[in-house]
Amino acid sequence: MIEVKNLSFVYSPKTPFTTQALFDINLSIETGDFFGIIGSTGAGKSTLVSHFNALTKIQKNSGAVIVDEIDLSAKKIDLKKLRAKVGMVFQYPEHQLFADTVLKDIMFGPKNLGINNAEAEQRARDAIALVGLDCAEIAERSPFELSGGQKRRVALAGVIAMHPEILVLDEPTAGLDPKGKREIMDLILRIKADCPTVVMISHNMDEIAEYCNKIAVLRRGRVMGVFSPRELFGSEELLESCGVELPLVTELAVKLNGLGVAVDKSVLTENELFEEIKKAVGVKNA
Repeated sequence: MIEVKNLSFVYSPKTPFTTQALFDINLSIETGDFFGIIGSTGAGKSTLVSHFNALTKIQKNSGAVIVDEIDLSAKKIDLKKLRAKVGMVFQYPEHQLFADTVLKDIMFGPKNLGINNAEAEQRARDAIALVGLDCAEIAERSPFELSGGQKRRVALAGVIAMHPEILVLDEPTAGLDPKGKREIMDLILRIKADCPTVVMISHNMDEIAEYCNKIAVLRRGRVMGVFSPRELFGSEELLESCGVELPLVTELAVKLNGLGVAVDKSVLTENELFEEIKKAVGVKNA
């Protein structure tokens, strides 16, 4: 679905402020993947994914990105076709809101793709329902009057209404409390039923471990490797070489072992840890 070949990128080339953000990146993201991208601040994560719908243009002789047979290094790109396929949700997506009503805001994307007004409105109403909001209650309200969590859902609805095949998320739960984080991640799983491929940048290793089937680790603009969650978080040597921290739930399992509670140190989710603790203390399922 997305093939990245030898992609490099330089900010402010041929100036005193030249900074190389990406070095010879190679990645394959397949249909159906929940693909995580992790790395410290400045690793090049956002620069990389911004190429996927041509928000950042590929520089001359700096590699290629192919999205479902659309070559983004070509001189002419059908941006409308591309952006119908790839929906991008930025960090703090509520900052993307701009229209005077929620309905108009969500309709903007489909209309920009050439969808007629009636269908754009129906898509918007369907998207509002999918993100768990009451269309009758909020459709004609200003998006700026909504709560932070509602704004984030509306911003997601605006992307969903474009019916993308690939959803790219840059820190989707940033700034939310634990309940809000869980609600947004559950929402993303529901969206994935209709939008099969999800690419997610996150600093939250618990989310990465629980939801992603593949994880690319970036460090200073280079790909250190692509791993399954158990490969990455099950190897202390790999974690150290990539500069990655354990998920909190795995770290807790390690500490419990140190205290004499015999649980599997490779657990990745709260449910797995809960089952391990039950076994360790001799609690049987009813």
